[in-house]
Amino acid sequence: MAELIIHTKKIQNNIKYLSAYFKAQDIAWSLITKVFSGDKAFLKHVLTDDVIQNINSVGDSRLTSLKNLKAVNPNIQTIYIKPPAKIYADDVVKYADISLNTSYSTIVELNEAAKRADKSHQIIIMVELGELREGVKRTELMSFYESVFQLSNIEVIGIGSNLGCMYGIEPSYDKLLQLSLYEELISAKFNKDLKYVSGGTSITLPLIENNTHTQRHQPLSCGGSRIFWPQPIGQQTV
Repeated sequence: MAELIIHTKKIQNNIKYLSAYFKAQDIAWSLITKVFSGDKAFLKHVLTDDVIQNINSVGDSRLTSLKNLKAVNPNIQTIYIKPPAKIYADDVVKYADISLNTSYSTIVELNEAAKRADKSHQIIIMVELGELREGVKRTELMSFYESVFQLSNIEVIGIGSNLGCMYGIEPSYDKLLQLSLYEELISAKFNKDLKYVSGGTSITLPLIENNTHTQRHQPLSCGGSRIFWPQPIGQQTV
């Protein structure tokens, strides 16, 4: 009979290593748990307090998995990394502290769900930078943010982009710089502090290793991790 052996200690050590690495770079990150399939026993065994203490958030593309994450540890900050469907707005607000969004009508539904739950829901707005997978068009970005800022129970905490997932458009210094500059423009125009610039997934790691990423707010992660930078932009060598 086939047997799958999972070395949980090695997984925990990998998570701790990444946490220490990102902390040294002044970067926040999200652990993405899609491969765990929301298994409560496994999540509880792997995501112990000492393992998750330096993780910004834990994310998944399945609401059932986020529900199980909250059941295992209610204090974990969760992020829903798939653009939400309107029909699931109440569950997104219930189980995800943060969600990635590209549709204004969906954000309106999340706002209504947050009202019903008497809470504020945090979102990161995704911008299209060439992947053609998801994201607001750059020509519509300012008006999009302006509309979302009017919603009472939505807190916009950042801007992000999803690169390297479908069509091989890899993140580069120039693309991450574009992302950071959009954040600067939005913050200046609307007098808002966007906490995060989401620089993508683990595919961004070589840019960090080579010191060719932009230093901004703090990053998140996706697929294995998602990376966010805090402001301000620092000078980098290319």
